[in-house]
Amino acid sequence: MTSLGVSISRNRLSALLWERSFLFSRPVFACTVPCREPYGGPDDAAQLAEEVRNGTGGKALPPAVLSLPPSWTYLRQVDLPVNDVHRARKIHLSELEGNLPIEDEEILSDLLPSPPGHPGRYLAIAARRSAVEKAVAVFSGAGFRVDRVVTDHVSILSAVLSLTGRADGLVLSALSDIVILRAEGGAIRWARQFPAALAADPEELVKEWEELLRGDTSGDAPLSVSILGEVPEPLSPFLAGAVRLALPKDAAEASPLAYGAALAPSLARELGGFSLRTSAEAQSERSRESRKVRIAVAAAAVAALSALGSLEAARWTEGKKVAMVRAQVRKEFSEAVPGVKVVQETAQIRERIQSLRRQQKEMGTDFPALSTLLMKVSQALPAKESISVRELSFDSGRMRISGEAGTARLVDTYRSSLSAAFGPEMSVTVQESQGAARGGNVRFTILVEKGIHGRAS
Repeated sequence: MTSLGVSISRNRLSALLWERSFLFSRPVFACTVPCREPYGGPDDAAQLAEEVRNGTGGKALPPAVLSLPPSWTYLRQVDLPVNDVHRARKIHLSELEGNLPIEDEEILSDLLPSPPGHPGRYLAIAARRSAVEKAVAVFSGAGFRVDRVVTDHVSILSAVLSLTGRADGLVLSALSDIVILRAEGGAIRWARQFPAALAADPEELVKEWEELLRGDTSGDAPLSVSILGEVPEPLSPFLAGAVRLALPKDAAEASPLAYGAALAPSLARELGGFSLRTSAEAQSERSRESRKVRIAVAAAAVAALSALGSLEAARWTEGKKVAMVRAQVRKEFSEAVPGVKVVQETAQIRERIQSLRRQQKEMGTDFPALSTLLMKVSQALPAKESISVRELSFDSGRMRISGEAGTARLVDTYRSSLSAAFGPEMSVTVQESQGAARGGNVRFTILVEKGIHGRAS
């Protein structure tokens, strides 16, 4: 398996191709090209792609992990009521909306896992949607297959984890802008970033460094410091005992950021599968949603077939009852009036039949033709939406449809579609709807019965 890490900085683009198997894990090729314009343009990306192709003998480019520079990103610490990063990912945007200097619709964000001892505390890294989409378009146009978009913070953590096995203490990177990560147990406790130009203001940079150290309440023992890149001159007196991290010999000339990006796919658990959402992933998401719809329809069909079997059994039973009643009435009439042939059932049998019809209504077996009914239930499902039918049942002349939807709005849309399909003679109401729309699932129960058309509850 091969992966391609690509990093973006103001003055250069870098790439590293990494190959791994059960027997080995090694870099195959690394290169760097200068940028003709800040952070590179289409020509720079095309040149980088050409360098990678030439260095690998003209082979097709593997899926690429694109690492965005810190100057494009925003860092926020968020506390959420869930301990699983995958669940937290679904709700964390509500903590960022209105708290970033960009429009809510422009926010692309993801989370890094919580550090040990701090469940529910996550580092959110966000970027402007238009900037990410533009970068993806530039590199895709150059021939790169952008599979994932991370940031330099993630690439730095990935590089440190691959070099040390476990990140603890402070990690200082001056590879692009100045990034300081507080690592704990292989995760990020907090992070700060500063523009590279801050190194020209020694007093301000030293002040920020000292405030960060005072703000960390991890204990009295001094924190170990790991360094990637050149140490800013104003901080040199504070970093006499720092450990400078070096890449393996066969990757010594590579960019540490491209190195970390290339290794990110193999550290999915440690990084929580971090990836900013991009248009490169949109098609995959649409495919997943389409598959959800197919699964929902299949689930509805299975539930409907089960209900069909139950209804047919009920109707067969009622047919047997009618035949038995007719036979019993004929027998009783023949015994009461011997020798008289029963040509037509009397008022007694009519009363028995009317009683049976009342029972049919109570059991719900007087519904329209089953094929028509099931078709209406299936066709009313909103197309290309995250809604599924888990169970369909009949009880005392009522049909209950139970399932899950992505939002409460979808539940009401489905109810409206069912109401239109069954017509005004049927009442279609939402009997139950519970769950958080932002959490991803709203469980619902829709009741269909004869009567005056009702409203959603």
